[in-house]
Amino acid sequence: MNKLHVRRTVAPAALCAGLCLTGGALQSQAQITPSQQKLLTEFVGDRAEVGIVLGASDAASSGSYTVDGKNGNDDLDFSLMKIGGGGEIGKPRPLGSSSVQWAPVIFGNVGLMSGKNDLAAHNANVDLRGDKLDESALGMQVGGGVALHLTERLTVTPYVGLLYGHYELDYTAHSADGKLIKAALDDSADTLGATPGISIAYKMPLGKNTLELSARYTFYGSDDVSDSNLDVGGASHVFEQKADIDIPLPWEIANCPLHTGGFLSLTETGGDISDSMASDSWATIHGRLLMNTEGKFWKMDRAGLGMSYIAAEHFSGWDVGIEVSFKF
Repeated sequence: MNKLHVRRTVAPAALCAGLCLTGGALQSQAQITPSQQKLLTEFVGDRAEVGIVLGASDAASSGSYTVDGKNGNDDLDFSLMKIGGGGEIGKPRPLGSSSVQWAPVIFGNVGLMSGKNDLAAHNANVDLRGDKLDESALGMQVGGGVALHLTERLTVTPYVGLLYGHYELDYTAHSADGKLIKAALDDSADTLGATPGISIAYKMPLGKNTLELSARYTFYGSDDVSDSNLDVGGASHVFEQKADIDIPLPWEIANCPLHTGGFLSLTETGGDISDSMASDSWATIHGRLLMNTEGKFWKMDRAGLGMSYIAAEHFSGWDVGIEVSFKF
């Protein structure tokens, strides 16, 4: 479980002010103006993009998130539940008559981000106090690629995935202004898209230890495939750079050699996902203690515990969990 404290550039307080700039006092209107509708759908679209991308990718771990509203107003609480993984299938085989070896790669991730929030945003012309905003974003990604082992140390892996997203918003209105917003936003939407990307990794021995340097880029492009009036879908970029070290230890548990180590990574985002996050990059420090279970259990390669600390300009957090890897 991790706890992240994030400042978002777009929160209900900022939305409240934006509605006034695009249409004046809501109390004097019988319905939302086109300019206000555009602002509302863009607000929702940005939030949906964050939930779907973070759910479908492994850019963020599962846990609970507290999103700080602008100037300390309207904190938004979310939970993110995820499951997924991937890797090479079988042993690498020669590519034709060349020295390059290849192996098929498969991967998949499913994540659900949900939140239930009480609103307190208000100003002279718009009052949302007492309203509630419940939303959820489901992101699913499955795909595959080819790991090209150019040398014993250097591997390049192009891949592509299919992306499905479902976003649902339920606005409970107690205020008069909120009832107008509810009519414009209370809906759900579905997206479909593709996630092409490429990764490169270089392994080098350091005595008995192994250091791996890697970089991975993934593009998340999706379009709205529903008849919703919500503006969901978009184009986002996720780029991760990582240095990982594996250190064998001189001890065993149940005849399973122990390993320690960890990684230091920097994750950067761009495109639509960055429109809803005050921080578009974060660093992760991860440590682990694992048992080498190869040959002891069916296809299980490593099992143990891992812990991460995440830091950025506008958020920080931690994560503790069980790590399991398989070799097929």
